[in-house]
Amino acid sequence: KNPAPGEGYPPRAGLRHMRAAPKRLAAFYSVLGVSFIALLLRTLLAQPLLPFKLDDAEWSSTWLLTTVADYYVSTLCLCGVIVATDGWRVGGLWAALCCVLGSAFACLWVVRRLLQRGTLRLAGSADGAFAYD
Repeated sequence: KNPAPGEGYPPRAGLRHMRAAPKRLAAFYSVLGVSFIALLLRTLLAQPLLPFKLDDAEWSSTWLLTTVADYYVSTLCLCGVIVATDGWRVGGLWAALCCVLGSAFACLWVVRRLLQRGTLRLAGSADGAFAYD
């Protein structure tokens, strides 16, 4: 038997869960960002970016892997916005397309959002230079 609303589980527990989700996501994205900074610093110390050493296989492979990690960190950030905007089903599909097939699908999502909503502005955002409506 479920208790009446306001008497505890599940309504109150659900509310606590909703409050905890942003904190967990913030922690996830913080760890993701700090991890990439650590990787970037390690790469810069081991294989400085300049001068370019395009004929050096170790330099090239190290920077290739760092660049791939950079792509996925920024893509996961965009995927969070996509899923939060479009929901798990549609947003999850777009997020998977961005992760698996690349930035062309991120561009397509942006085009879709502009054509459907007339803006890239997030709900509740202040009017700004990039508001198109």
